[in-house]
Amino acid sequence: MHLEPPEQTHLPAKTWSTNGHRKPFRYWQETVSQAYTALSPERIDAEPFRGQIKLFELPDRASISSIRAGAQIVRRTKTDIRRQASEAVFVNFQLAGKSTISQRGIEAKIDAGSLVLLDATEPFAMKFGGEFEQACLHLPKVTLEQNGIHVSDFVGRVVTRQSGYAAPLFAAIDNLAGGMPPEHVLPGLMQMLSFGFSSARRNAVADQHLAMVQSYILQQLAHRELSPGQVARHFRISTRHLHKLFARDGTTFGKYLLDARLLACRESLLASSGEPLSEIAFSHGFQSQSHFSRAFRQKFGCTPNQLRKSGRS
Repeated sequence: MHLEPPEQTHLPAKTWSTNGHRKPFRYWQETVSQAYTALSPERIDAEPFRGQIKLFELPDRASISSIRAGAQIVRRTKTDIRRQASEAVFVNFQLAGKSTISQRGIEAKIDAGSLVLLDATEPFAMKFGGEFEQACLHLPKVTLEQNGIHVSDFVGRVVTRQSGYAAPLFAAIDNLAGGMPPEHVLPGLMQMLSFGFSSARRNAVADQHLAMVQSYILQQLAHRELSPGQVARHFRISTRHLHKLFARDGTTFGKYLLDARLLACRESLLASSGEPLSEIAFSHGFQSQSHFSRAFRQKFGCTPNQLRKSGRS
């Protein structure tokens, strides 16, 4: 989706800069609350501090801004919330540098090329260990909800620029830094945010589903007839969907099962000095000792007997 309108008029920007201020961080503390809502920045080093915010107002009490600043922790505390209530969210795009965010007991590290959502109705913290650059969408919570984005589902969830569904969103944010006419901005942006976050949610659900399937397989390694069809029936999904889950992780059902069996056998070999190799192989689902030995050597570069001997020495 291309958001740039036919005409090239630009929004007027509000700009705050610490340049020329005798106490730059004191000025910065006042600035961030003026630009957004009550926040509590804290210094974390003794380096000279520089910061700048360039903000464009959008319709419906929303804004898009670019932020360049030095190391700090920015908190939204319970005291801040009592002092200035806000029914808004921050969608922060990390463009340069790194940060760590925490909210609702969730902590996430944000690298350049990632975005994260924070809910201003609840306490949060953002730590920047050095100089950074962000683009920030400050949006009424209701605007997201009306576009099918349930904020509680996405707090603290990191979406990367490399994700196929997030790339157009980052491209739009890059363009918006120049300031576009408001009537051309918010509808398309909301559509892309809705698509990006819903895709992220589907991916998170798929990750959880794959983890459940993998856990079940690990519990069933001794069953020699374990197959994609049997596992799919257990979870009441199609075998096609099962294969897609493993493909997301860059592997296949068969490879995951074989690797899991070999790793379990390896642990048994190192832990036991007397159990016959055939019993170890059969108890972990292998149908022949020869197949077990070939696969073991291919994966670990030694035979089961060689590993057992090395474990004893």
